Amino acid sequence: MSVSRKAYWAWLQLALGAGSFKPKRLLEYYSDVQQFYEVGHTEWRSLGLFTQKELKMLADTSLEDGQALLNASEQAGLQTITPDCEVFPELLRELENPPSVLYVRGTLPNVDILPALAVVGTRNATTTGKQIAFDLSMRLAQSGMVIISGGAKGIDTAAHQGALLGDGQCICVLGCGIGYRYLMENEPIRNAVAKNGAVVSEFPLNMPPIKRNFPIRNRIISGLSVGVLVVEAAERSGSLITARTALEQNRDVFAVPCGIYNPVSEGVNNLLKAGAKPVTKPQDILEEYEKSYRLLSSNQQLIIKNEKPADLSLYNEHKFAKVNLKHENVSDVSAIQLASLSPDGDVLYRQLTRQPLHISELEQLTGFSTQRILITLTELELCGAIVSHAGRRYSLPNGI
Repeated sequence: MSVSRKAYWAWLQLALGAGSFKPKRLLEYYSDVQQFYEVGHTEWRSLGLFTQKELKMLADTSLEDGQALLNASEQAGLQTITPDCEVFPELLRELENPPSVLYVRGTLPNVDILPALAVVGTRNATTTGKQIAFDLSMRLAQSGMVIISGGAKGIDTAAHQGALLGDGQCICVLGCGIGYRYLMENEPIRNAVAKNGAVVSEFPLNMPPIKRNFPIRNRIISGLSVGVLVVEAAERSGSLITARTALEQNRDVFAVPCGIYNPVSEGVNNLLKAGAKPVTKPQDILEEYEKSYRLLSSNQQLIIKNEKPADLSLYNEHKFAKVNLKHENVSDVSAIQLASLSPDGDVLYRQLTRQPLHISELEQLTGFSTQRILITLTELELCGAIVSHAGRRYSLPNGI
């Protein structure tokens, strides 16, 4: 079987798994993935970058396995995009852990030029919440923004529907393989999205929607966006993980205020208390990007016209207003807030010190799963009890 350059990326993703930060790290040592592949197991081990399990997977996974995965995807009508491709989004390339392969059905909008907004929220949305997500997505799509969501029930579905009715471009990022029969009642929506944008996944063609995939997927939703809008989210919600990853990626966070008796209000209102920008109309979002995009009035609608500078570095260096959930001093965290932590929050808080700990260390100290850690970190961040650092590390305030 002949292999393509893309096969090296597919091999690497199969071996290390989706969401790994190590593919980007190894490119600090090698000119490309092919060179890394060719140096072999002895040099891989000498790097000190990989666990024993990862070294075994690198050795046991063949280049032909990667090529077979690409062939199956392309035979199913999907595009395969790797970091070597010109169309690979720069917004993803700048992440700490960009995907090694993206599987795409449709045509991925150029989110490096067009402003994209992620619209996320609870699956158990109220009628009002779904109407808000629908209306805002429709208006923002009409204004020229690309709308991104995760294809789930509730707020995600309403966001996709609104963007489609607004005749805008849309991206659906899945937590499973594109070929898997996921939530089949939404298949017509995914078909429509693929005609007006793209259905995207980092996972192999027939990968089922395993629970641990969704936090991994969420970094792609926020990573493709200039900002994330949360519409209805309970105290413990995957949407809050997306908001947290958005902050780590230096993206904007917006939230629609909820009534305090709404069962899915807690997460959203906590975001607002922590500094997320409240949104009650499309202009609340559009005005944040006036310096990058010119807003024109036409028939009572706002239209965003891109004025990206010829020099892409100038565009990437544009300074957006960011939400800051960090506290400068531990005294900013009230005893009442700490007393109201969930049991998981209390356990994790007691393990933290002023020295930053990596998320993997927190998993070992608590015995919690990655997803459980991510949710609990969000809770602690929202009350200012922790500080996040580069490299997925966390400490108590005033940590170094």
